[in-house]
Amino acid sequence: MSKKPVVVYGASGYTGQLACEFLRHFQIPFIAAGRDRKRLEEAMRKVPGIETADYEIAVVEHDVAALTRLLTGAKVVCNIVGPFLLYGETVVQAALAAGCHYLDTTGEQAFILAMRDKYGAEYGGRGLLLAPCTAYQNAVMEIACRACADHEEIDTIEAVTIPAVTPTVGSAHTLVQMVRAKEQFLENGQLTAWPPVYSTEVVAPFTNRTVLGIPGAGLAPPVWFASHPRIRNLRALCAFGNRGLAEQILGIYKYYHNEIAKLPEEEQIKALAKIADGVQSGMPPRENPLTARNWDTATGSGTMGRVRYTIYSHSGYQQTGLLQAFAASCLLRQRVAPAGFQSPSEAFGYRNVLGTLERFGYARMAKEA
Repeated sequence: MSKKPVVVYGASGYTGQLACEFLRHFQIPFIAAGRDRKRLEEAMRKVPGIETADYEIAVVEHDVAALTRLLTGAKVVCNIVGPFLLYGETVVQAALAAGCHYLDTTGEQAFILAMRDKYGAEYGGRGLLLAPCTAYQNAVMEIACRACADHEEIDTIEAVTIPAVTPTVGSAHTLVQMVRAKEQFLENGQLTAWPPVYSTEVVAPFTNRTVLGIPGAGLAPPVWFASHPRIRNLRALCAFGNRGLAEQILGIYKYYHNEIAKLPEEEQIKALAKIADGVQSGMPPRENPLTARNWDTATGSGTMGRVRYTIYSHSGYQQTGLLQAFAASCLLRQRVAPAGFQSPSEAFGYRNVLGTLERFGYARMAKEA
């Protein structure tokens, strides 16, 4: 049973450490949880200022019963154990059983839709929030999309995220395992599957270069807008600032469809995990704001007008840690917490999410002609 209000599950990983770092900034007591005490202790020693944090370490097995016991008494779980298609539902079930709000860092559409359909209503009925995508790559793109949607003449949005990122071990495994799922975009109010192995050239804002855009990197805005009363079309693409990484991921998609898709599911997962180890097998260095620069752009159009918002930001993984801590803080402080299946912008307001990123010096949004 938790004696702290927040549990960070997956605290020994790169992103988990960042979530703990920002919980310390917000002065929120937390439990750093995972399966390996030695790794957890080592990870916490690396968190800046950890000596002033109010935290405990907990070792827990990855099953519903053990996680339910751990989460009972806590108010919020920050789940950072991916790939979520493989491991996420166990934590969603445990949080629901323990009466705990659920946050995670995924952008895996197949997982998000499954959790919405299986657990969204029950979370809402119990006054609990089920908020996947509380992370840079989706939350920031969604802010730009929401800003476009505020213009009443807009019914179509095209969005692109261009992150400068070296993937963590967990992100690499998530990116690679996602080749098994069908990514979707919103067309005429319906979620529609992208063609297999789709890619296109995208112009980076205010540069003379193009980047390679792909839909299969975990982009949730089409899901969030699927029930919007006015936005009928939304296409979202990821175009890594590192073109070599985008080409590598696209090559894995092609190899999967040509060679691996014919195998039984369990063998597919093992084969893809081996490939992911080759993408990233170690802990990347802490992001440098002078080089880890991102663009997130949404262009809205309608019969009578067009508008574009671009968010300039840096250090996407650090933003993710901040967003996890910010969302946890909101849930602990609000008298009536948001409930049910919601995105971060729906739950807390996109201007509040953006304001937090701005306050910490990570992002700024510009309306552009």
